[in-house]
Amino acid sequence: MKKLLLLSFFFILSNTFYAQTSKTKEKTATEKATKDAKKTTDKVAKDSKATADKAQKDAKKTTKDSKASADKTTKEAKKTTDKVAKDSKATADKATKEAKKTTDKVAKDSKMATDKATATKKEVSKSADKSKAAVKNTDKVTGEYNGKKVYTGPQGGKYYINSNGNKTYIKQ
Repeated sequence: MKKLLLLSFFFILSNTFYAQTSKTKEKTATEKATKDAKKTTDKVAKDSKATADKAQKDAKKTTKDSKASADKTTKEAKKTTDKVAKDSKATADKATKEAKKTTDKVAKDSKMATDKATATKKEVSKSADKSKAAVKNTDKVTGEYNGKKVYTGPQGGKYYINSNGNKTYIKQ
């Protein structure tokens, strides 16, 4: 009897542990959770789409502004380059003219200096010939050496005039 009573008691208790919940409550809670999750997901998706669209619009606007700025800068750089090229060409032409003028003047001065130097050289050559003649005249011819006239100087040295026109002294 005890066993039967114990077994009955165990059976009653076991049924309370395995009791089922009602399907309507389960379904309602699950549906509510699903709806909440769906709302949250939709809201997040909508917000992220709006943010992405805004970012895309901002990027397009920035790109457009950058392109406009780059075009403006390019135009300004081209204008500046053209102006610099024009100015440098004018400066180069002016410098070329001045250089040619200076070169012509230097060439003319150089020619005049060369002519003057040639005239001076001729005069020096003439005076050297006169001084050689003076030396020949003051010194006495005293003999001959290797087919050349031997002169005796005022101090008694003997020399002859070589092919270069210089005095070559003879040792005695």
